[in-house]
Amino acid sequence: MANIFDNPAFQFLQRPSMEDFLKRCQQRFNRFGLSDADINDAIKSACDFFNIPMPRMIQDLTNAQNGQTMFMNWDRGSYYDDVLCFNMQQLINMNVTNKEAFSLVMTHECGHRVLQNTQFPGVANGQWESELCPDFFMGCRAGLWNMSSIEKVAMGLLLTNGSPSHPEGTLRAMFIRHGRYVAPEMHRRGIPLTIQNLVNEFMAFRNQNLYEIQNLQRKYYRF
Repeated sequence: MANIFDNPAFQFLQRPSMEDFLKRCQQRFNRFGLSDADINDAIKSACDFFNIPMPRMIQDLTNAQNGQTMFMNWDRGSYYDDVLCFNMQQLINMNVTNKEAFSLVMTHECGHRVLQNTQFPGVANGQWESELCPDFFMGCRAGLWNMSSIEKVAMGLLLTNGSPSHPEGTLRAMFIRHGRYVAPEMHRRGIPLTIQNLVNEFMAFRNQNLYEIQNLQRKYYRF
């Protein structure tokens, strides 16, 4: 007599196989112990910093060919089609090895979300500025929320090479450090911590360091 619990309608009652269990264990190991719930919570706290909704989709591209940690969307006027992607191996190579550090990196990606309609001045339509400002935001959150993992994240970025799309690691660490210390000072002075006020502070610091930025950009651009 056939076992009625073999019917697909009852599959949800079955215990996970050892293979499924080991796959989940391996996935958590590859994510330095983070579960799906941990990742969701880390991303939500990054969204909460900016007071924006969760992205429409979160994609783990760790095992995808050329998978990157990045932000994508189709409509620059909406948060509701945003996709956040991450590659855990890429992050581990950058000293991101705990939930707080992962959430800080997601702060950078959420920074892209809030800046999706912002056009920065600079070489190549402000390409480097569009990366440095989310780095600055990451430092702001770390300083305001007392997140010590920013030191590991900044050190990991410090060692990265630049490219036409991303600034030299020395610049990225410099803007993170500035955000970490200036945002609490702005708060102490009673300056509202709006996105626009933070962008204004970023641009003032960028203009102070424009010579150094452009000097490094000459390795990748002619201007």
